Amino acid sequence: TLACCSTLVQAQTQTIEITAGKDRYTPALTQAATRSSVPAEQVPQSVVSIPRSIIEDQASKTVSDVLRNVSNVNEIDPRDSNNVGFKIRGFNAAMVVDGVSVPGWFQNQESLVGVQQMDVIKGPAGGLYGSGQAIGNYSTVGGTIAVTTKDPEAKAYREVGVKGGNYGRRNAHFDVNQPLNEAWALRINGETDRSDSETQGVFFRKTALNPSLAWSPDAKTKVVIKARMLDNSTVDYSGLPRANANSYEPAAGVSRSTFVTATGLPDTTQKSRGLNVQWTQVLNDDWTLKALAAHSTAEVDQRGVFPFPYGSESIYGSGFGSTVVLSGARLWEKLTTNTVQVSLATAVNTGQALHRISFGLDRDETRDDGFMAFANMPFVMTDLTTNVRPAWGEPAVPAKANQQQNRSTSTVAYVQDQIQVGAWHLHGSLRHTRTEAKDQYLDWGINNQSTNNKVTPRVGAVFDASDVVSVFAGYSEMSRVPFGSLFSTAPKMEEAEQKELGIRIKGWNGLSASAALFDIQRKNAAVADPLNPGFSVQTGVQQAKGLDLDLRWQVSPSLAWIAAYTNQTAEISQDTNAAWVDKRLF
Repeated sequence: TLACCSTLVQAQTQTIEITAGKDRYTPALTQAATRSSVPAEQVPQSVVSIPRSIIEDQASKTVSDVLRNVSNVNEIDPRDSNNVGFKIRGFNAAMVVDGVSVPGWFQNQESLVGVQQMDVIKGPAGGLYGSGQAIGNYSTVGGTIAVTTKDPEAKAYREVGVKGGNYGRRNAHFDVNQPLNEAWALRINGETDRSDSETQGVFFRKTALNPSLAWSPDAKTKVVIKARMLDNSTVDYSGLPRANANSYEPAAGVSRSTFVTATGLPDTTQKSRGLNVQWTQVLNDDWTLKALAAHSTAEVDQRGVFPFPYGSESIYGSGFGSTVVLSGARLWEKLTTNTVQVSLATAVNTGQALHRISFGLDRDETRDDGFMAFANMPFVMTDLTTNVRPAWGEPAVPAKANQQQNRSTSTVAYVQDQIQVGAWHLHGSLRHTRTEAKDQYLDWGINNQSTNNKVTPRVGAVFDASDVVSVFAGYSEMSRVPFGSLFSTAPKMEEAEQKELGIRIKGWNGLSASAALFDIQRKNAAVADPLNPGFSVQTGVQQAKGLDLDLRWQVSPSLAWIAAYTNQTAEISQDTNAAWVDKRLF
């Protein structure tokens, strides 16, 4: 990738000397792990932070490019971004931007232009950010990808740049920060990005704009308002058919650049909009108030073509080989989330112990409307070794009454105590979640309504063995309401728990590293009801356990090594279909 940019500080051209500090790639603090600013080495759970410096120095294009620096996070091919989300430690992971769960399924399409830091919290964390993930986002069984965006600052800053790369990539971006007076500051950043891909006809188009405004009249008050606008367009990519059910290679004669599509296939579009207001107020020497209000929307209109039946064989034909029947579908979905968070925090000394106590209330309301309809395409055999494709037939839109109409409201109360006693850092929190959920899609026979209450704990301890070495142990849980299945009885909350034991090194001859043994168990997973075909029961159990290693070594001011290693087993432990037991999760 080629890149160039122009940076002006305080509206003047300056000579800038760049020096690499020993902690250039290791942020001093993380806000995401406990919803309070603490050093990552004091958190009794695996947390890996990726600062802006890594994103820029590696010229990352996508979220997946950034997360390759973290162990046990799957990689996503940009062509698969419409259909694949991130997994951590074998299970789905949710994405949070500036403290708010982002609605939508397309995590890898987020823009990086305004990102200041990403924190990857591995494993469930007691429902750290409420249960807004219940619909319109992935669950937090595997963990949470927390994104912090750039704030307006008191120092003027200008950056304008262009980038170019393979597959015809063209990118233009900017970041402008301007203090308006002693109390107000304005920041706007954005980008436009265009590129093609290895597959003929598959392209990527992205436009992002992120204006923000900060008001800080004194040292005790700060209000930050951030808006978020993101548009993506591409064409849906379903991959290449395998030669047969036992093969992992594409069918003979089908090249890597082949596009399984239909003539006239419309583009797939995704639009995200958000408004986030955060207020921090120091009330007195002991107490600090934080409040957040956010409104987010995501709309996707996805049309795709695939071999029928996809990845299997039936009386209707085979989804394998170079000659297949092509089918298609349209998915339209719009998600709207409103979030309110209020918390109080204080610090209390009791003898030799320092308690950092916080408690608060969260409220999420989510609407998830959508439909899926199958395309009107001719049921004919298509030879994928040629350029001849059937014509796309736009499907009929189902009546609104028969479309998906999901609603979820969660109310959360939590208390957290972080205790420091000498070389010990102790953590304990309890979170009570009440979720009222309606999962309705009459065209598919789904009509689930439920009200659930659940308390999820999170406990752990860190011991500083020396100035650079610490060990930690932790236990955490999460819960969420499942959506999208036809249940035999009213759904209850899915649950997950993690046990973890680890060691950290920080700042030893430029080396920072962490190693952790973990065991995650997901319970109440939806599985087929053997007594009621087509319905599901929540008796499934899945488990992942293994070892994660993350390492960063600043060898010299100009050279750093980043390494990540995982060895894990992720399997189905319990299922109504005995043939699935002990099979690998994927």
